[in-house]
Amino acid sequence: MQPSNAKSLPTNTVWSSLRRFTKSKDNSSAAVKTMFVSVLILLVNMLTGVLTARYLGPTGRGEQTAMVNWSQFLAFSMSFGIPSALIYNAKKNPEEAGVLYRVALLIALAFGTLAMIVGIVVLPYWLNSFSPNVVLFAQCSMILCPLIVVSQINNAAFQFRGDYKTFNWLRYLLPLLTLAAIGILILTRSINPFTTALAYLLPSVPVFIWMTITLLRTYRVKMKDAYLNFKRLFTYGLGSYGNDLLGQFSYYIDQIVIAGLLRPADLGLYAVAVSLSRMVNFFSNSITVVLFPKASELSKDQAIALTFKAFRISTTCTLLGSLFLMLVAPFVIPLLYGKDFNTALTVFRLLLLEVTISGGTLILAQVFMALGKPKFVSILQGVGLILVIPLLFLLVPKFGLFGAGVAMLSSSVLRFLFIILNIRYNLKVKLPRLLINGEDIQWLKTTMNSYIRKKPMDT
Repeated sequence: MQPSNAKSLPTNTVWSSLRRFTKSKDNSSAAVKTMFVSVLILLVNMLTGVLTARYLGPTGRGEQTAMVNWSQFLAFSMSFGIPSALIYNAKKNPEEAGVLYRVALLIALAFGTLAMIVGIVVLPYWLNSFSPNVVLFAQCSMILCPLIVVSQINNAAFQFRGDYKTFNWLRYLLPLLTLAAIGILILTRSINPFTTALAYLLPSVPVFIWMTITLLRTYRVKMKDAYLNFKRLFTYGLGSYGNDLLGQFSYYIDQIVIAGLLRPADLGLYAVAVSLSRMVNFFSNSITVVLFPKASELSKDQAIALTFKAFRISTTCTLLGSLFLMLVAPFVIPLLYGKDFNTALTVFRLLLLEVTISGGTLILAQVFMALGKPKFVSILQGVGLILVIPLLFLLVPKFGLFGAGVAMLSSSVLRFLFIILNIRYNLKVKLPRLLINGEDIQWLKTTMNSYIRKKPMDT
């Protein structure tokens, strides 16, 4: 019996350690769990993209993209930095978290309504190369803008509360519901650009409403000092808005411009290249979700050290993933999407480099957000935004999809340089190293193994 007990001890130890890790609210644990969920989301989105591309073709995929992206783009673009402001102020003033959340919710409804109006007015002029039915559908999708902006506030609330379990569960549920809806459309032979667009948009409605009701019940507080909290949110929000806006523009602006300059089929090819290139984005996105709230609690030197450590590890992982995808792309794209999408290979490789650099820039920007200095990064990154739009208008009509890839890559390089210079001269610190070394790898190993090394609880 003794040998049997000896053999079962390592198994019990590992199992107990894994249970502690999954239940832990430690920031390292949250980052790893968020990254794991991001991988699951990546796989679901990839399967959804393959199915829609296969059944719709380049033209249908382009029409679907035009109908879905505008509501997302305008809603995120008109959040005016309030989600970031909510995280920062709730961390700094935890006793005011309930009032801050409710004030942020009211602001979100106002900005979401503004986004809806702008979309309804602008879309007929911008989508003039698409059919009237596509334009009308895109206008109707604007109704979701207020709800989408509110969902950003809810996500911010889960982050400052440290409730990454709910946050990640919701992130995974939405693409899973979309995949299920696409599957039903295929089985019932009802798949077309309009029904797939509905599959992307409608599942979020009940989820977003449920999130809001749950948080409102959690924060049953009186709106005391509402103006003071509004001022806190709006002041910080405007400062961080440039950084948030740039992130949304870098995510959507290329597809928005291409929708106005090229054929629907070209937009479909580009949408596939974009979705594949963002497969490697989960490293930086997962770390950023946890980094900002954590760094907001640290001193200046600690926040900078943690941010650069996260940058080095994340960028290295992203670059390795990008290089691997560049090698296998000629075999994977035609296999998954069909030979019609081979044209997207070149722009796909350019976008992989763009995603790698932009992800690193996003992580470095968190140090300014955490130190309450969002205006510096907003102004400097705004220069990159000012450049990318004319580059797209200049290069896309002349070089097509290749021109779009070059424009996006050039903009990401400039934004990265601006962030680095801002850290060096505005924060007045010696620039930490940018390349990963053995010390970073050892720190990562130690962090990952810390739970396994702990002695399991006695039973």
